[in-house]
Amino acid sequence: MNITAITMIGLMATAAYGKSSDRAGTPKVTVCMELIPTSHLTIIGQAQEIAYRMFASAGVTINWRRESGHCPAQSIEVSISKRTPEDLKPGALAYALPYEGTHVQLFYDRIAGACEPALLSSLLAHVLVHEITHILEGNFRHSAHGIMKARWELQDYLHMRSRPLAFADEDIDLIRLGLAVRATRATIAGR
Repeated sequence: MNITAITMIGLMATAAYGKSSDRAGTPKVTVCMELIPTSHLTIIGQAQEIAYRMFASAGVTINWRRESGHCPAQSIEVSISKRTPEDLKPGALAYALPYEGTHVQLFYDRIAGACEPALLSSLLAHVLVHEITHILEGNFRHSAHGIMKARWELQDYLHMRSRPLAFADEDIDLIRLGLAVRATRATIAGR
């Protein structure tokens, strides 16, 4: 690909990126979560609020919707498993399909079993942010530290008690690039 083509793609992505932003230029992402029994709504609501603030620190606004099946185009859909089969991705708390660009599967039972009840909403928020970031970046890569670390260690869990894990600088850059690519695809698809 020549330099002119690369420049044109970059300009298109930048122009499209602005179309999915608010007036202040903050990109907005709609995330639809599957409806679940009301006994878990408080924990999920708290997790969504923590995740909202975590993404805000990276310059992204999350628009949470509690529904599935009727999500707008370009939304991210989160499904929740409360009885995860043992042989389905053993040891994982969730997974995303970044190359498909839409779906995240949370293993709620595993997340709840991985921590004490007081930490559940925080851990759930971190898992949501981690998997949504895979979708936004459009890849499976992990960072050496922070929210996109491949496996959190005891010190990371202890850190989550007082404040959220941070995004590495390269993850913020990749999120912005990924959002620009998503916006360009939406613009091209709309033609």
